[in-house]
Amino acid sequence: MSILEQVKDGPMSRAQIRAVVLCLIMNLVDGFDLLATSFVGPTIAREWGLSPSRVGVLLSSGLAGMAFGALFIAPLADRVGRRRLTLSGLAMASLGMLFAAMSQNFGQLVASRLITGAAVGVMAASLPVLASEYANNRRRGLAVALITTGYGLGAVIAGISTSLLLSPYGWRSVFIIGSIATAVLFGLGLRFLPESMDYLVACRPRDALARLNRILVSMGHSEVGELPEKKTSPRKVAIESLFRGRNALRTVLIWLAFTSAMTTFYFASSWTPTLLLEAGMSNQQGISGGVLFSLGGVMGAVLLGVLASRVEPRRLTAIYFGVAALALVLFSVSLGSLASALLVAVLVGLLLNGSVSGINVIIPTVYPAEARATALGMAVAVSRLGAVLAPLFAGFLLEAGWAPESMFRVFAIPAVIGALATILLRREGSRRSTEEALVVPEVAKGAA
Repeated sequence: MSILEQVKDGPMSRAQIRAVVLCLIMNLVDGFDLLATSFVGPTIAREWGLSPSRVGVLLSSGLAGMAFGALFIAPLADRVGRRRLTLSGLAMASLGMLFAAMSQNFGQLVASRLITGAAVGVMAASLPVLASEYANNRRRGLAVALITTGYGLGAVIAGISTSLLLSPYGWRSVFIIGSIATAVLFGLGLRFLPESMDYLVACRPRDALARLNRILVSMGHSEVGELPEKKTSPRKVAIESLFRGRNALRTVLIWLAFTSAMTTFYFASSWTPTLLLEAGMSNQQGISGGVLFSLGGVMGAVLLGVLASRVEPRRLTAIYFGVAALALVLFSVSLGSLASALLVAVLVGLLLNGSVSGINVIIPTVYPAEARATALGMAVAVSRLGAVLAPLFAGFLLEAGWAPESMFRVFAIPAVIGALATILLRREGSRRSTEEALVVPEVAKGAA
């Protein structure tokens, strides 16, 4: 058994727990940095006289940057290391938030949001990997789930911070707080965040053995005389397996479901405060609606994680999608009552974020082990299209004269599409199980 296997099979050391907690806090700050614009957007729009379509561009700019960072910068982690790229992302996000606070016009603000979004995209791709590689086998699922909830918690903190800072200090103060918090985390990460041991063994950068031994000693293990045997990853084979045989249909269904989930979730998370304001509520009430939506999202991810061990994930996710569509329609008819709207906002957040989490749970059950990481990475990349376009499309609808009530109903349609795709995916899974069951007797017969 290699030293890495010993670490992953053993109990979590204090150093491992610290690394996972740091990743969680960093993801929390990512959620703050990315979604801060959702809460201060209405104030910026009034101050600068922005049209709804330009507000949509502003809200989508961070998401577009996130897609760019995840697709084109995050893969550098396999060359320069998870730690170095994560720290670079923190530095870039802090600067982007500072530039946002200093921006004097729409173009400068959009550019700053693109920078911050790209940094968040880098960390969104690297932090779950770092956490999973530092957790032991028993706690790996919990570690990744905690990282997922950190993003929603960051959005909640962004909303609360906006409600406290907006009136006395203005919208720029929210970005300044985000910049300072991210800079502090950069300092903490520089001091306490270790490099991934899996990266050191797989990529073997300079001084890899010495760095690995320092990490092992911090975990209470003895030093090793040489690096463990390097395992190769057949990435080309993994990509080809996504489109081989019936997996091609399953891949398309997963991409469709994931894109539907991202479209609906990022519409609601980006536009809920503004649309509540358009529906006649106060700025503070709109912010409260956004906070409750984000809080519901955290609850939804946790609840799905609990239920997934009792209910088949594809069936559970299809239910989440279907009820989410109904909840969006219910939200559209509850906007006339503050109490009802805020209550339904929690439910909508719970169901939409739960749908996103459900797809993450489903993917490992659909593909063979050697293709799972590749399948998830490609599905996330494709689904970003929905995340980027949803706020833009909502902005154009609002500018065209659509009422907030109608817009929530329109974005219930992707949730219905997601439910149908997940149901079809479940039937494909049942068919595969049947085919595998039929193969077993034939094999047994041949052996006899």
